[in-house]
Amino acid sequence: MPKPRIEKRRMKGHKSSSDYPCGICDEEVGDDDDGIYCESGCDLWYHRTCTGMTVGAYKLLTTEVDAEWACDNCIKRGGVKLVVKKPGQITNSLDTPKINGTTK
Repeated sequence: MPKPRIEKRRMKGHKSSSDYPCGICDEEVGDDDDGIYCESGCDLWYHRTCTGMTVGAYKLLTTEVDAEWACDNCIKRGGVKLVVKKPGQITNSLDTPKINGTTK
């Protein structure tokens, strides 16, 4: 199931005249563009190409329902969790349940 597109909103105080400026190039991020929203930090839109994200990574990100993306600036500033473990989620082989003494 594809990830629902987040409703774009105009950023208050942003210097661009476009409604949804890219956080890197300041050009409009249109509905037909491969746009990525920084959900974990600055709440700005970015062109996929401006971020350097590959087409494959973009497709994976936009089809994964629970995925969130943060821009490089927000990651550098800190406070953005790079990986969030959901309750009951297995993250490595040490957490793998064992049945009759063997790893499933």
